[in-house]
Amino acid sequence: MSSDKLSTSALAKQGEIPVQQLFSVLKDYGWIRKIDDGWVLTSKGEFEGGSYLSSKRYGRYIVWPPNLLDHQLFKAMESNKLLSATALGRVEGLSGRQLNRLFVELGWLQASPRGWELTAAGSSLGGQVFENQQSSLSYVLWPEDIRGREAYIRLLQQCRLDEQASDDLFEGKTSGWVALDGVICKNREHWHIAQWLYLAGIRYRIYRPLPVDELQISDFYLPGSAVCLEYWGANEHSDAISARMRRAEIYKELGLAVLDVHPEDIATLDDYLSRHLQQLGVDFY
Repeated sequence: MSSDKLSTSALAKQGEIPVQQLFSVLKDYGWIRKIDDGWVLTSKGEFEGGSYLSSKRYGRYIVWPPNLLDHQLFKAMESNKLLSATALGRVEGLSGRQLNRLFVELGWLQASPRGWELTAAGSSLGGQVFENQQSSLSYVLWPEDIRGREAYIRLLQQCRLDEQASDDLFEGKTSGWVALDGVICKNREHWHIAQWLYLAGIRYRIYRPLPVDELQISDFYLPGSAVCLEYWGANEHSDAISARMRRAEIYKELGLAVLDVHPEDIATLDDYLSRHLQQLGVDFY
């Protein structure tokens, strides 16, 4: 057996094919079949050049001749290539997690304890569900033409401040920065935070008066977890800083957790909020 054979994962990478799509297609064509502890070759798969290698790290696994990419099966896959949320997000400057949240907003996807699941609408658009072999969680791959869907393009525009000026959806709105859920924010940074909270499925209130005698208004309050978010803007007036510090004292008196967000956190807001809110016990997807 030639040592230059490729694992199924390596073959997928070389052919720029999502690895789970390749496993699924090989299964559907009868080249491999699933057993309890992995995949095994069928007689058809052996006929097409599949064989086995073993390693201490991976155990026994299937390998294929590199020229298998010239097979008509792979040429047919080229015209039906599916893309992951990560690949789609890379084009838009978003993470795969952020793209999945947009698909939830569009009604094409829904979160479940088993991973991501398609809705009827998402299935009708060509989305396909696959299972991660390591985590056993499901995820969805999408046809390339999903990027041309008007609803998808429109939602992306709503998520970009620099494109909203020409968006008819915002005509007649109160001046300010309008988040997807209709909340009007007083600055761009609050808009970014409100967008993130809404798309992550977190219930929140913005500019909520605190339940004390003196009038103090929080930036964001998450009622489901008793967490407050405070944005420390650059070049804030001394009065604003004093009020924010006073709110910090009130939060402590009320037993509320506080997460401070600073200007430098906005560029990596998804990672920043995901990491810190998870530490505070906030549920989101």
